[in-house]
Amino acid sequence: MAMNEYLKQYIELQKKFRETEGNPDSVRALYDFKEELEQCEDKRAKEVLVDVYDLLDYKKSAYDLLCQIGDCADRKTLKRLGTLKDYAGNWGDHYALPKPKTSEEKQKEKERQVQLGLPAFRYHPNPLETGAFVESAEGVICDCCGKSTHIYYTGPFFSVEDIEYLCPECIASGEAARKFGGSFQDDYSVDDGVDDPEKLDELIHRTPGYCGWQQEYWRAHCGDYCAFLGYVGARELRALGALEEVLDDSLWDQEQKEMIRESVNGGHLQCYLFQCLHCGKHLVWMDFD
Repeated sequence: MAMNEYLKQYIELQKKFRETEGNPDSVRALYDFKEELEQCEDKRAKEVLVDVYDLLDYKKSAYDLLCQIGDCADRKTLKRLGTLKDYAGNWGDHYALPKPKTSEEKQKEKERQVQLGLPAFRYHPNPLETGAFVESAEGVICDCCGKSTHIYYTGPFFSVEDIEYLCPECIASGEAARKFGGSFQDDYSVDDGVDDPEKLDELIHRTPGYCGWQQEYWRAHCGDYCAFLGYVGARELRALGALEEVLDDSLWDQEQKEMIRESVNGGHLQCYLFQCLHCGKHLVWMDFD
C-alpha cells in the first residue's frame, strides 16, 4: 500500500468521524484502521498511525510513536511533539475515546469476571472497567475478612474507620458495610422514585461506588436504581450513540444540556453515565471539579 493510500484512507475515515460527530460506526472504523496500521512495519503507515492515535486521544501513544519515527530536525515535527508532550504528560492514554463494544465483547467481559471470581454487582456491572476495582499481582490483605485478594476496591467508602483494602466478596455480601458501619453511597444523594428499601440497601451497602469530583450521586429510572457504566464526556456519549438520549431528560434545562454537549471526559465538567436496568435508557449525572 502506497503512502497516499494510507493517507487517503485516514482522510476518509477522519471526514466520516467529523461529519457524524464521532458516532459508533465511525469510531469502530477508526479502531479497525488503527489495529491494521499497528501490524504494519512500513514507516509511512506509522506516520499515519500517529494521526489516528491523536484523533482517538491516545496522546501518549501518539507522542511516543512520533518520538521514534519523527525527524527531530523538522520544525513542524518539533512543534507537534511539544504539543503532544503536554497532553501525554497530563492525560497519558487515560482519556482515549473508547471503542464501542459488540455484544460478543460484552459477553467475554462477563465471562472474564466469572473466571476471576468477581461477584455480580447489579448496580455496577463492570467495576474493573470503571476502576472501582484494581488487580494486584502481589495481592493485598482485605481489612474486613483478613484474607489475601488480588482484586481490591479503590472507590469511596464512608465509615468512621480508615479502611485501606476491601475485597469484592466482602462488599457483595454486605459484610464490609456491616462490620465497619459504613456505606458506599450517600443514601440522600440518589434520585427519587425508588420505593423498595431493599434496593436502597443493596445500592449503599453492597454495591461498589464511583469517584466523583464532588458528592457522588446515583440516578434512578423505572422505579429502580440504574447501573453505573463509567466516566464520559460528549465524545464518549456520541461514540456510544447515547448523547441525544441523555439529553432527553427533564432533569436538565437548556443551559445544562449545552454543558453536557460541550463536556470533556476528565475536564472541569465531568459526566457519569448510568443505564436503566429495565428499559435500557441512558442517563448522566454531572459535576464540576
